[in-house]
Amino acid sequence: MQVTVEKTGPCQAQVRFTVPGSEFHGAVQRAVAQAGKTMNLKGFRPGHIPPQIVEKQFGKQIRNDAMQHFVQQAMDQAIKENDLKVVGFQRLNLDQITVLEGTDFSQQLEVSLRPEIALGTYKGLALESELEPVMPREVDDAIANLKLQRSQPEPAGDAGLPGDGMALAKVEWLVGEESVFSRDGIRLSPRTPPPGVEAEVFEKALSGAKDGEMRECAIVFPAEFEREDLRGKSGTCRVTVAQAYRMIPPSDEEIRTLVGAADEAELKKIVKEKIGEAKLEREQQRQEALLVDQLIEKHTFELPQMMVDEQTQARLSQLGQQMAQQQIPTDKIKEHLETQREAAAEAAKKGCRALFLMQAVAEAEKLLVTQDDMRSEVQTIAARNNAKPEEVVEYYQKNGLFDQMAIELLERKVRRFLRENAAVKEPS
Repeated sequence: MQVTVEKTGPCQAQVRFTVPGSEFHGAVQRAVAQAGKTMNLKGFRPGHIPPQIVEKQFGKQIRNDAMQHFVQQAMDQAIKENDLKVVGFQRLNLDQITVLEGTDFSQQLEVSLRPEIALGTYKGLALESELEPVMPREVDDAIANLKLQRSQPEPAGDAGLPGDGMALAKVEWLVGEESVFSRDGIRLSPRTPPPGVEAEVFEKALSGAKDGEMRECAIVFPAEFEREDLRGKSGTCRVTVAQAYRMIPPSDEEIRTLVGAADEAELKKIVKEKIGEAKLEREQQRQEALLVDQLIEKHTFELPQMMVDEQTQARLSQLGQQMAQQQIPTDKIKEHLETQREAAAEAAKKGCRALFLMQAVAEAEKLLVTQDDMRSEVQTIAARNNAKPEEVVEYYQKNGLFDQMAIELLERKVRRFLRENAAVKEPS
């Protein structure tokens, strides 16, 4: 196989290859013969399927597999002989390629290369900590919230829906008598108003509502409402209560048992520690994000445009899927995505810069993702999803996600390294 590489830019190259016709068609013929010996087909003895039958039914797939094999072989040869640091390459549409009998298989691929980075200062980056102490009021609020989360519903009866209760209801938004939005079977609380309804107005309207009652209050249609002609205009929010419940909180003793505390003092101590851990984690994440931003600001380098374009499109596709799930019309989705294309491109560029810089820091500091790291991550994912580790492994193998896992683990290591080696000024 002849393989040539031409650099077409700082982060781009073109790989050309030619597989002689005899080699390509010979590989196809061997694959056809082998398939005839191994596959089962109705009407033929196993292992005795004539080549012409295999060719008729499976020839296209066999040729595609052969082309894919030689494409990968060409890329491997190009990388090895030219010391290329490839981060992606053009995917060929094999169904549109035809290699005529007796002709060579020749193609060219656009390849994205990892940029050359002259790594500057990345240790001792300065920032200020914003970690705040845990206040007694936060502890009390957390315990109250825990009680609320563990509360059990009980029919409200003649007393009606209390302010801190919960209702199963049908919610409608109306303009005059026209219903422009309707959802049934919604769980709602008087203290959690829908968009466009004032909190005090909503709680007052729903408090005391009994099973089967209908309550109404004013609404201003939110800016993201699907009908543009109604955005910012006034209407009516109608709530029909199917079932009203009051929430019965657990006792103090039940909460202490849940947390594993012997008394009230230990309960507050445990809750305070948990809040402190959560605050520290959030602060560390904030610091790491700021440090990555500093790193990006200090380094200028070219990016592989094909990779940026792919990441931009991936971000827009994800946004489009989210909007489709909200039942936004297709034409509105397309229109909105065009307005977001520039922002998506900038976010993609920033993400690519961060990725390449973290790889550079990882290499400089010899930070590696080990098999133990991967096994530990599998265990964590399994525990989080109430699954078995072998199920997680099977899923990640089937979907080709282990490379992505390794990238994410390496990113965490580099972020932690930057934070642990930063010049952090503690709050006064």
